[in-house]
Amino acid sequence: MAGGGEEGVEAGGECATAAQASAASVSAASSAKASASGVPSAQGQGRSARQLRPPDIPEEYLRFTGRVVEVHADDDSAGAAFEELFGRGRFERAFPEAAAQKLPMVLGLDLEWKPDRARSRRFFEVTEKSPGNPIALLQLACWDSVLLVRTTGCRDMPPWLAEVLEDTSIVKVSAAFDLADKLKLRHTFGWEFDRRVTDPASFMDIAELAKERDVSFGLKKMANELKAPMLKSKDISCSNWATDEELTLAQKEYAAEDAFFTLLLLGRLFERRAPLENTLAAKAFASSRIMRPAMEGSMKPVDNRDFKRSFFELRAVVKDAVASLSLVLGSEGCTELNKLFQVKAVEKVLKTAKRHNCVLNSSFMRQNEDLFMVFVESAGAATKVRPRRLDDEEDAYNDDDEEEWEFVARLCGRLAAYEPLAEKRQSVLNRHTVEVLQVPARAILGANEQARWQACAERHKELVETLSTPSDGMVLKLLRHPRGADAAVHLVRCMARLQAALQLDAQEAERRLRSDGKFSQFLATLATIERGSAEEVSVERTLRARTRILTDAQRVAERVSVGWEVAREAIEKVKWYRQLLGTFLAEHAQAEEWLSGGSPSASASAPASAAGTPSAEPAAEPAAEPAAEPA
Repeated sequence: MAGGGEEGVEAGGECATAAQASAASVSAASSAKASASGVPSAQGQGRSARQLRPPDIPEEYLRFTGRVVEVHADDDSAGAAFEELFGRGRFERAFPEAAAQKLPMVLGLDLEWKPDRARSRRFFEVTEKSPGNPIALLQLACWDSVLLVRTTGCRDMPPWLAEVLEDTSIVKVSAAFDLADKLKLRHTFGWEFDRRVTDPASFMDIAELAKERDVSFGLKKMANELKAPMLKSKDISCSNWATDEELTLAQKEYAAEDAFFTLLLLGRLFERRAPLENTLAAKAFASSRIMRPAMEGSMKPVDNRDFKRSFFELRAVVKDAVASLSLVLGSEGCTELNKLFQVKAVEKVLKTAKRHNCVLNSSFMRQNEDLFMVFVESAGAATKVRPRRLDDEEDAYNDDDEEEWEFVARLCGRLAAYEPLAEKRQSVLNRHTVEVLQVPARAILGANEQARWQACAERHKELVETLSTPSDGMVLKLLRHPRGADAAVHLVRCMARLQAALQLDAQEAERRLRSDGKFSQFLATLATIERGSAEEVSVERTLRARTRILTDAQRVAERVSVGWEVAREAIEKVKWYRQLLGTFLAEHAQAEEWLSGGSPSASASAPASAAGTPSAEPAAEPAAEPAAEPA
């Protein structure tokens, strides 16, 4: 009847639209009252796989199409509205056979209230001392109409309503009407069920009838089993029924169908096993059979296949996205809901899903509580999502299955291949040095694997650096690719070029190369780059560029009488030199010849000017199309 929750499924437009928008929630709760009466919170970690299942979204469901009238209990018109819809005269005119047999009128009854919140427990228990929030809505249903009676601010039960509840000739059918409901009625209206109702048999509970007939309880489950599929949205069930605003279309539909289907299912249950003869239940069953054609005429089937397909397509891509985003460094094992919209796979599926009224929001995430936990850390903070890890999940990894060297090689391979979904990994192909990624261990290793690495990390610290952070726990940083490029080979090659160009000895050539910050940075990245890859070729190209810059810096320094370090800083600031160097890196033979001495005055003038030394003649910008700038 009423539960605990925060957000409802988005609704709007026509009746069918709101119905489809609610369809995703159909598996969440058997009744709103379940949460208020002790159902564990959906946020709990201790649930087993048997308790948490994918949403059971029907391919077709029944929609109540009868009349829905909304009144406030204190309105003078409320009693008249009841008489118009549920008066004995209308019942007998509609069903003369029932009138002839003097059968009772049978009404569906349901209650809603603002969700009760537990302070110290995962769920709220209605008790004498803690009755919770008062009833905010009372629903009454007949064969073709539903009356929604809002009771917010109402402290006394209206006489007409008390008369209905106390009239033993009217059978009231509810779902799981128990002590909690009786306490709510007393707390809200001061109306004592046990004292005011002289014949409790006039209140029939389909939950008890279902139990006696081995039918699953939970209104939605029962409806499916009895061939009357309906929608039950937990989020709407747990919405604010005590709002001062108008009830939403989705709330009205939910409330009306709760009462109507409760009435409908009474007859279906009695068809499974008839009640004892000459009892009030037997007469109620007779009335139900007579009313059944009219009740079926107040429903229409709705094709829900497109929505169901879109829902599960979106569920699949969101599952992958949440898993990846929750493994990113600094994520603390969760992700903000809004970040899911930035994932291309999610964005693509959403374009189709929205056409079938399937949307991605916190309600969608809660509907998939078998996969996700949804929470808000503080008021006003962003909604966050965490993958659900069930207690009965097993880690199948066994240390005995592989040797330590095999395990370490596999770990290094995973680190080298790691590509976080949340960010585009920077590549050396863009001519910028790249800091090696720090990878949360949980992103690539199971719990048993992490334990094994902790035991052997010290022995392999030259391959992988192991860190620990408060938010991400163990963090790994690859220091050497398992098939890493040989930095020494590249260094020797560049030393040979510099020696040949400037007549330096090997020691001085190595000193100059290593003193160049960018050369050293790119040389260091080779240990983490796969040998023979495009990245190695790119780094090699940059190392040649830095070697060429050192060569040209020495030649310019000799012409303008400055140190080669000063000349190097100067020529790197000259635009046309960077352009020609880019062309050189692309291995254009003409550019190579020019930079090798085809225009000595040009080579001298620009750095001299940049270094503050007057140039003999200014250099003109080359007309060639600019090439990619080197690092």
